[in-house]
Amino acid sequence: MDERRERGDRGRRLRVFAGLLVTGFAVTLALIVANRLSDESLAVLAGAVCGVGAAIPTSVLIIAVSRRRDREREPRGQRPVAQGAYPPVVVVTPPGGQGRSGGWDALPPSAFPSSQAPVDRRFTVVGGSSADEGPWDPWGES
Repeated sequence: MDERRERGDRGRRLRVFAGLLVTGFAVTLALIVANRLSDESLAVLAGAVCGVGAAIPTSVLIIAVSRRRDREREPRGQRPVAQGAYPPVVVVTPPGGQGRSGGWDALPPSAFPSSQAPVDRRFTVVGGSSADEGPWDPWGES
């Protein structure tokens, strides 16, 4: 038993030593790189690190909540639905839709009074000269 405990202690110590070695290497590398970068580059790098650091807990929280919700939705004691089976299609028509001819109108009836047709619109270019008046030609062929 003592031999197993001794092996476990050695393994734990080796893992701690390796972790400290990797951490020291990463910190040393970060310091060397930080001393050679400009202030603007450091600001961009710090923003990226903070953004990733803020995104990781949020992502983990979203994954945990969605898994819990999926687990709650699983039917217990029921057969799984066969693949290829579709749920029934339900069509709901709006009330009073049968009185119109041709289905939905493009504009509501109150948009234009029945006695008045839409009037041609005239546009004024602010800051333009009087020579700019007239029909607008997008290709400039006038």
